Amino acid sequence: MSQPAPPGAPSREPGVRSPQPPKPPRPSWRELLAAAGTRRMLGLLALLVVAAVVCARLGAWQIDRAFERAEAARASEEAATSGADPVPLASVFEPGAHLMGVHVGVPVTVTGTYEPQEGVLIPGRVVDGQEGYLVVTPLRTDDPDSPWLAVVRGFVTDPADVPAAPDGELTLVGGLDAGEAYVPRAGLAAGELGSISPAYFAGEWGLPIYNAYLVLTDADAPMETVPRPTLDDGGGVDLRNLAYAVEWYVFGLFALVVWYRLVRDEALARREDGEDARP
Repeated sequence: MSQPAPPGAPSREPGVRSPQPPKPPRPSWRELLAAAGTRRMLGLLALLVVAAVVCARLGAWQIDRAFERAEAARASEEAATSGADPVPLASVFEPGAHLMGVHVGVPVTVTGTYEPQEGVLIPGRVVDGQEGYLVVTPLRTDDPDSPWLAVVRGFVTDPADVPAAPDGELTLVGGLDAGEAYVPRAGLAAGELGSISPAYFAGEWGLPIYNAYLVLTDADAPMETVPRPTLDDGGGVDLRNLAYAVEWYVFGLFALVVWYRLVRDEALARREDGEDARP
């Protein structure tokens, strides 16, 4: 049973909402300009504009990164198929340095001596539809400090078909590829390794060492030649970096929206102060 309203309270019919207080009208452009011209709002504007510019720059950087891999893949392919003479390995990058994408597959020459007793087989690799082993032999280069370089001499389906490495100093020609991460695998036979990892080889062969490996252009029989390394273009665009770019632009726009909201609130507050000051 409903209770009577207390004396003096406004009557309200059942099912009818109480009237809401009217919203203050939006500030006029004159009021907004007056509020925006205050020292505090101009200072906030300067700060938020700087934040918006930083966000825009970061967004542009992420867009560049989104297309960077595809551009590097195209540059690498052009350099590898241009027909130019191979360049010395030492002119491309230094031992321990990161191999840039534009240098993947680029033909280079290197001179040195094989150390066959340190060679390994990398099982589980597929060449021309056949599964087998990559034959990896360390080369002691004649570059300054004699850095090590892992050389993929060829591919075999049977470890018994691996020929002996040539003796003495020789000059090799092949394409470069970035070193792989070390992947420990169970069940490997002696002399086998799960990946072509310069980090692992550094612990076995010593330093300095090139953080890449060389795939020979022509393998010695009966090994098969491994295809020239290529850089995957990642589908043309990295969607993750593209999403980051959108986020940065949204953050920059949000900074300007925040300033407008602050100016609007300031304008409304100035209006209320003016109304309260009236007699």
